[in-house]
Amino acid sequence: MTQTSPHQLLVVDDDDQVRRLLVTVLQREGFTVRAAIDADQALQMLDSDRVDLMLLDLHMPGPADGEDLLYLLRDRGDAVPIIVVSGWVDDEAVINRPDCVQAVIKKPINIKELVAIVRDHLPPN
Repeated sequence: MTQTSPHQLLVVDDDDQVRRLLVTVLQREGFTVRAAIDADQALQMLDSDRVDLMLLDLHMPGPADGEDLLYLLRDRGDAVPIIVVSGWVDDEAVINRPDCVQAVIKKPINIKELVAIVRDHLPPN
């Protein structure tokens, strides 16, 4: 049985299947996980709850996508670690990522790699 973690994770992805997969996998690993379907919903959650790490898709519909959210969070001084999970990431984007991005995971997702990267980038309890 997986031990429950005190860490709070936020998954931000507009794709229902990907979002549900990430939430399910991370909950099975013992994390408390919330999910948002877009940047606006993510901002509301970040403003109302503690988030220890965010998994963020870059390309989402709406007035603000994941990339906009990255820069907004950086500009307002949020220190939440961010792991980008996206199918639209090339090698240059990985190399030149903003300093608020801790890691980049390309879709399709390798579940073992995802869990290891999440654990590696969580702040200490």
